Amino acid sequence: MKKLGVLLCYNDGDFLKNAMEALADSGHDLVVWDHGSSDNTSEILDFYQDSLLERTYVPRSFDFYKIYPAMSKNLINNYIDKYDWVSWPDQDEILEGPDRKKNYSEHLETVYESGYDYICFNNFNFWYTKDDDISISNPEKRIKHYCIFADCSPRIRSWRASKTNIRLFNHNPAGRYKYPINFNMRHYPMRTEEQMFNRLLVSRVGLAKGSKNSHHDHMKSRIEKLNIEPVKLHFDNGDELSDKIIFDWRENVYGFDRPKSSLKKFVYNLLGRK
Repeated sequence: MKKLGVLLCYNDGDFLKNAMEALADSGHDLVVWDHGSSDNTSEILDFYQDSLLERTYVPRSFDFYKIYPAMSKNLINNYIDKYDWVSWPDQDEILEGPDRKKNYSEHLETVYESGYDYICFNNFNFWYTKDDDISISNPEKRIKHYCIFADCSPRIRSWRASKTNIRLFNHNPAGRYKYPINFNMRHYPMRTEEQMFNRLLVSRVGLAKGSKNSHHDHMKSRIEKLNIEPVKLHFDNGDELSDKIIFDWRENVYGFDRPKSSLKKFVYNLLGRK
């Protein structure tokens, strides 16, 4: 099975190595667009240049709300007839299978052979805490506290290449048939206090359009709540991730209303939860 990995980058240079190596180690060729990063993203991409299938710089002036459709058209026009499967996480996400008995690539083989079109992912938020050892530069090795964000928008990050469509922030289905078992996704939005402040006060300012992508503004208004006590979260010791909800991300961090009942039912059905 030929696998294509896709990344859209913007000022998450401290995590870019993790994101690229996770895809490359699971057998994906990489298409990477840098959407006007002003941090060390370009330096990291320089280091990996020879191993990238495509590297494109897109100026920040290019509309954020058009970049997912633009990448989608790029995949449809240039790649889907050459690949069997696409994995497209956000740049601060690492994709896993539904359990850790096999690696991500091995689980993908099972889905591909099953005939299903796409995979929805459980969103496990990993968050920096005061217990993190700041001498560890690798975010995956340093950040171990987490909890599932169960009622977020659907995270559809992986699908059969032939089913690639115009992506809506990778929340919309790709094809008709969802794999019945959710995979897991480790999401690292806040990795240090300094990075969190930069994200909220500098790099993500002005992204909201109505209710879309308004969560950074909500978080900025309650920034005092974003230093989460480690005892409120699970700890990843390498065993299976726990989907027990012990922390309410929507109430305590993101600050926006819960989905209305019909939407919540739709989201939970996609996530494989009752």
